[in-house]
Amino acid sequence: MESLFGLEVLLAVLILILYMLSAQWLENKACEYFHETNIAIGLGALCGVGVYMFTGGEKVVFSTGIFFYFVLPPIIFAAGYNLKSRLFFVNLGFISLYGFLGTFLSFVTIGALGVFFNANGALSETDSLSTKEILLLSCVLSATDTVAAISVVKETKYPRLNSILFGEGVINDAVSIVLYRTVEGMGDEFGLWEGVMLVISFVYTTCLSIFIGFGSGLATAWIIKNTKELKEHPERETTLIILGGYVSYIVSELLGLSGIMTIFCCGIALSHYAWFTLSKESQQGTSLVFTVLSQGAEAFTFTYLGMTITTIDWEDWNILLLVCMFVAMALGRAASILISSALVYLIQCGHFGLDTKNICVAWFSGLIRGAIAFALVLQVESEHQNVLISTTLGIAIVTTVGLSNLMGPYTRFVGLEAKPSQEIYFELMSQTANTDDSIYSQQLEEIGLSWFHMKWQKFDEKYLKPRFGGEEKAPLEKSVWDKLWAEDEKYLKPRF
Repeated sequence: MESLFGLEVLLAVLILILYMLSAQWLENKACEYFHETNIAIGLGALCGVGVYMFTGGEKVVFSTGIFFYFVLPPIIFAAGYNLKSRLFFVNLGFISLYGFLGTFLSFVTIGALGVFFNANGALSETDSLSTKEILLLSCVLSATDTVAAISVVKETKYPRLNSILFGEGVINDAVSIVLYRTVEGMGDEFGLWEGVMLVISFVYTTCLSIFIGFGSGLATAWIIKNTKELKEHPERETTLIILGGYVSYIVSELLGLSGIMTIFCCGIALSHYAWFTLSKESQQGTSLVFTVLSQGAEAFTFTYLGMTITTIDWEDWNILLLVCMFVAMALGRAASILISSALVYLIQCGHFGLDTKNICVAWFSGLIRGAIAFALVLQVESEHQNVLISTTLGIAIVTTVGLSNLMGPYTRFVGLEAKPSQEIYFELMSQTANTDDSIYSQQLEEIGLSWFHMKWQKFDEKYLKPRFGGEEKAPLEKSVWDKLWAEDEKYLKPRF
């Protein structure tokens, strides 16, 4: 068994090398009809079949423990640490709308349609799923994978949409895991009271996870800021950053909370405060190291996803259930985007901020399912576990291999065009000292910098940055932020 594991690792590493080379080749060729994740999954599947044939029936097992404790944390931590924080917080309304409310609407829609399909013959009467099994599967299929989407909707061309899809993807994964663990802890009967408890448990878990993440990030930032001698040892600074994020993740997981949400918030806090107190070597090194770890972990995940195809026996595949749940997933994604967008549109009296083209791309990008969904379904303990696993794996493979290749053509089909955007201008202005304050203020207002954001900015500048570190504003004759703070009550209104 140990030699088999070594063989799996060797094959995975070789596939990673081919994955990186092929990704660079596809980028050089500007190929939009074939995504590099397909190479990792395809080669992984071939290796899985090869291992199965040459070892006398041994199957490659996807280890959820390794995935959740060693593969997933660097991906999410790098996402938070390398985040373009200004774009993220400016678009926080959309990100929260789709990430929190949208994921919950998707879960409810998939669950309702799953119950309907199950009651109308998707499985035989003897093999029909229980309500709890359907809800667990709904949680699993609510977890999106936006890696392929954001690789097509590039930040340099569509900065606002890229920021929204990226932020929503991280929050969506965290929310899906919280929903899964909440449903898993409930009984087999599900009624109104259980629904109320689900919402309460979800809110409690999310808030506490965010608190632990920011708290851990601030504690690490304070240690680095007040230990001046660390600047002479960039390797120790980098190690502290990594361990600070990893500790927050483990603590959150041990408490039964959302490790993804925690480590993402910890990464944001460290990037916002600790990064500016690091030595120059550590500033460059941490960003590069986390990017390398994240890309390697993503490629490793897709490779193992392909390898696990051989773990499913043919008799465990239920094509009718797979098709029904794929339809439910697509309709759930539509509900999550359209209903949440419509609600804000009505509340804002006809103002929303995203046009139909952006909304269509946001819907399509959320149809892809990946490793998180598959890792979650492996944790389901029921008599129909194999059917649930085969259904999730089938949807993950079909959407990752099929829909990821259609992202480029789809963006052209809906007419999404790259053009100079407000977000690019906003980021350039935020990095320039000699700025036209009136234009800057107008841009901030147009892209939705809310009243709450301005109040937080003042609190951050006055109380947090002096204690934990942070970017020092360039001295101006009259600060842009001072003007905005003076005018916030008059000009800025809460909006998405």
